[in-house]
Order: sequence, then C-alpha cells, then structure tokens
Amino acid sequence: MARTENLQPRRQLLDIWRATAAYSYAGKRWQWGGLLEANSISDAEQLLTVLLPATSLGELSLEEPDDTAEDIIQALGPYFGDSVNIPRALAQGLDEYLDRYTGPDGAPTFAGGSYFHPLDPEAELTSDQLNLDVVVSHATSVTLCLAALGFLDVYSNAPTTRGAWRGKVMDIRERTSTRLTAALAGLLRGFTMNPLTTDSAEGMNLIGMLNRDGLPVRKVAELFNDRMDLVRGRLSEARMGVARADELDNPNVLFEVGWTWGIAEDAPPIEFDDEGATAAVGPQRDGVALSAPYLYFTTIALDAIEQLTSDRTRVLGLLNPQQERLATGLGVRRDLTQRYWSRLARFGSGSTGNWPVEDMPWRTVDGTESDYFSLLVCAVVTQDFIQRTNANEDELRRIAPLLAELANRARITRRPVRDDPTLQLHVPGLLNTLDGADKLGPGMGWRITDFAPLLLKRVVQLAQLTTDAEVRDDLLGLAAQIWTHLSNRRIPLGGSAGLWDDPGRVFPTASSTRNLPSWNTTIRVADALVAAAETLVRRQTRTPVLSDMAKSMVSEAEWLLNQQLMATPSINSPLQNSLQELRDSLQRAKNLVETQPSVSIALCVHAVTQLNKNDLARGDVSQGL
Repeated sequence: MARTENLQPRRQLLDIWRATAAYSYAGKRWQWGGLLEANSISDAEQLLTVLLPATSLGELSLEEPDDTAEDIIQALGPYFGDSVNIPRALAQGLDEYLDRYTGPDGAPTFAGGSYFHPLDPEAELTSDQLNLDVVVSHATSVTLCLAALGFLDVYSNAPTTRGAWRGKVMDIRERTSTRLTAALAGLLRGFTMNPLTTDSAEGMNLIGMLNRDGLPVRKVAELFNDRMDLVRGRLSEARMGVARADELDNPNVLFEVGWTWGIAEDAPPIEFDDEGATAAVGPQRDGVALSAPYLYFTTIALDAIEQLTSDRTRVLGLLNPQQERLATGLGVRRDLTQRYWSRLARFGSGSTGNWPVEDMPWRTVDGTESDYFSLLVCAVVTQDFIQRTNANEDELRRIAPLLAELANRARITRRPVRDDPTLQLHVPGLLNTLDGADKLGPGMGWRITDFAPLLLKRVVQLAQLTTDAEVRDDLLGLAAQIWTHLSNRRIPLGGSAGLWDDPGRVFPTASSTRNLPSWNTTIRVADALVAAAETLVRRQTRTPVLSDMAKSMVSEAEWLLNQQLMATPSINSPLQNSLQELRDSLQRAKNLVETQPSVSIALCVHAVTQLNKNDLARGDVSQGL
C-alpha cells in the first residue's frame, strides 16, 4: 500500500508556486494556456494559483517586498526575480489578463471559450456559442478581482512602488474594479428558480427522492412547504428579478433555486446606480441559458459569493458603493440557496430518519444520478454549516462518513478495478449538457473534473467545524489520504512538472499521459490547501479532561514552588533567580489552561522536574554528600 503523505500546506503551496512560476514565467513573460487553449477562466485560475494563497494566508503575503519570507523568494525568485520583482510580475500578469479579456468597446468579457465542448465529437461549436458568458467565468473573476484588489491596495503603497509604475498599478486596480462590477452583475443574472408541479416528471423525481417513508404525494408536498417556507416567502416577496417567481404563491408548486450555467434566458438587465458603471460594464446581452439551477454552477457561485461577503473583503474595504449593493443582493441569494439545498439534503422527520443525501448517488430532477452530485450537495451543506456557525455536532457526524464513502466510491481511497466505470468521475469527467446553447449551434456541454480536490476541500472544512476530537482526527486522516492521491497525479516531468493533472499515474486505464497543466485542477488543489492551512492552525475542539488535568498540575506545581520559595533565602542567588523563573513559567501555564492545556501541562512537568532536582540537591547537601 502506498505511503500516506501528511498535509503540510505551506510547503505544498510553495511547491505549487515554484511549478507555476516555472511554467508561466520561464521566459520572463507570461505564458498563458495549458491543457486547454487560453480563455477567461483558465487564465484567471492560472493567476489565482499564486494570488489566492498569497492573499488568503498572511504568512504567504507578497505585497510588501521587505516582509517576503525567504522560502517564498527561493520558490519564486528563480523565475519572477527578487522580492521587489515578485509582486511586479504578478501585477504585470493582471495587466495582461485585463487586456486580453476586455472587448473592443472597453467592456469586460466572460466567454467560456475552450471550456465548452460539443456533445457530438464530430460537431463544431459556432463562434457565438464559444463567446457565450458562463457563470464559472463570472465567479472566477469575482475571486480573482477580490484577491487582486487587496493585493494592489497594499502593493501600491509599498516603498518600491513609485513614479510611473505606481500610476500603472493604480490603473490596473481601476480596471480590476470595473471587471468585478461586471462579474457581480453577471452572477446576479445567472440566478434562477425552477417551479415544479407535483404531477410533472421533474416534480415526481423530486418527490421520489424526498419520500423516504412512502408517504402520500400531498403529504410530501406539505412537508416540503414547511421546510422551505422561509425560502419560498423571500423569493416570492422580493421576486429578485427572477421570472416565474409569482408561481411560488401557489403552495402546490415545488421549486428549485440556484444558478444556471450562464445568463438565464429570462434574466432582466441589471440597473446600476452609477452611470459610469453602466458605461464601463457595457451592453448586457440577452441570455440563452435554461432557467433552472445546475448543482455544479450553483456550488461555484456560492464559493465566490462566500469570499465576496467575507471579513477580509469588509475589513479591507474592497468594494465601492455600487458593488456593495450588488454584493448585498448576491448575499441574500446565497443565503436562500444554501438554506434550500441544505434542507433538501437533510429532508425528513426527526434526527434518526435517513436523509436523501445519504442515499447515494444523488438524483437530480431530470433523473440523472451521479456521485458527483452527491459531493456537490455535501459541499453546499458544509457551506451552510460554515455560514450558520452553530451547526449541530450530530449533523456534522452524519456528513463526515458520507465524504469518506465518496472517497471510497470514487476509488480515491480504494484500488480501482479493471474497466471501472467510476473512473469516469475523474477521466474524462462528468459531462453537463448546457441547455439553451443549442439555440446558437450544435448541442454544447461542460465537463467537470475536479472531484478529488473538491472532496479534499470539504473534508478539511468539516474538520474545522467539528468540536469532536475523534471526528476531527478521522477527517484529517481522510484528508491525508486524498492529498496522497492528488499528489500522485502531478505531472512528473517537463515544463509542467509539479502541476496537475495526470490521472493516468493513479488510474492505469485512464487516457494517455498528459504533459500540459490543467489550471482548473491546479487551482482547486491550491484552494483546498488554503482551506487545510486554515483548519490546521485553528483550534476548534476543547478537551475538558485535559484542561482539568492542567489545572490540577498547575496547582500541584505552585504548591511545590511555594514550599521551596519559603525555604530559600531571598538574597540574590542563582537558586532564587531560578525559582522566580519557574514562577513566571507557571503563571504562563495557568494562562494557557483553557486555550492550550497540553502546553500548560508541559510547562508544569518542566517546573516540577526542576523543583525535584532542587529537593534532591538539598538532600545531598544535608547528608554531607
């Protein structure tokens, strides 16, 4: 059996940075593209591979050249240059990206390009199809722009950013902000709602998945309405620019809510408060995407909005008033969507009944089943737990084994068998049909191939939430297994060495060896490592037994110390000084009893050991030895 590799996020992220810089900046200029031709998504993912960890983890920041850590310079320096040139190279990359994905009219573009695939391998997509906006581009641009704005705000005020170059940096910031505004508007126009009558095929599929106890259809609909009352009320009351929202006034209508794959076919234009924003964003094209949620695109949108509403964004003041208004609207939609899917996944009566998400694989309302959908639903449930901050520990314990089972079923922690159909989750990936795109050409689809890194991220996030030390340890053990799997999928040789994805290295029956990077997989791995870093440095669990032991040991050690202080002359002597140092050490131990009981115990052990040596020395002296 292969040796499991422990998670060490700092070292592993620096390895990714080194490989990214070697591929992207080998000739002292940015090289775009990889496994797919360059497009607005993969190029953003390429930049985010460095920028996301650098702006999410303070220990890896790059904006202040004087504060750049030595191991970071060793990783990036051979390609980007010294600590002064590293942030400059990143700013130049942002500048190029903004130039590449701004149209002739000055408006940002969000085309899917080479990420789109014809459903018929013999067909060729039209240029109109390739230029369609896609929610993934909007969401990825939100993440990139937020990371870039925080980076540029600090970098623009660094001592090394002066003169004409500072003016250039400020121009990059302004264009980044314009792109963010356009991306937020795009996300708003991708939000949709899908009403379902109970006698329709889709409605019957939904009821069939929820009806774990063989109840009458009418009863299931009543239970659905009870659980979704808040979501239905908010959608129906606010409308939120969603077509057919008035149908929710009928309690006999079920519904779905979330994001479609692009601009929804019935999405109205966004009205801006600022005429400047209207001009900068440019014409808002009519949408063609089916007005029904897709689980994958919903999850991608929720991840982006989570960063949009994060403490970092608020504290740094990254949004202007227009963006604040758009972000507020997206925040409401995020909350309702997470509540909907989380409650749908845990639909049922009582805490002991089976949840729909526990019956794998998850089945969508069109009848399609896949473990990928099960993982996506678990991802939304985990996001909901994070948002609520007071998730029930019993609920967390029920999600944890589902993630372990998914790792097993996806052959991440179990050996694949010959001609295993499960491997299609990884190669070639799950194909989503993009309904509505066929209005402009042949049938079009989107392949999702990030199962393993998405699973890793949700496992470490769940480990951060639980207060049960055993559950946390089990989840981190599972995370180490998933990381080992992912680590073995890195490209081993050539200019892409150290990047992802070469699934043939762990799945011998997979397609031929790949030697060009998939930036989609690489950024998903980096994102999961950022989540792992946040989990590993945050203490969520508390062990009362350990704290009680630490309190008792502090009390015992102080009693022994006080005895020796009374018996030791108070004159300035080495022994008296040593005892005073022990008193300071025990005071620190007392302060750490609740927050770091193990450190408190270690300090007590050291103090008691030293006090015992003092007693033995006194005994030897009194006996004339």
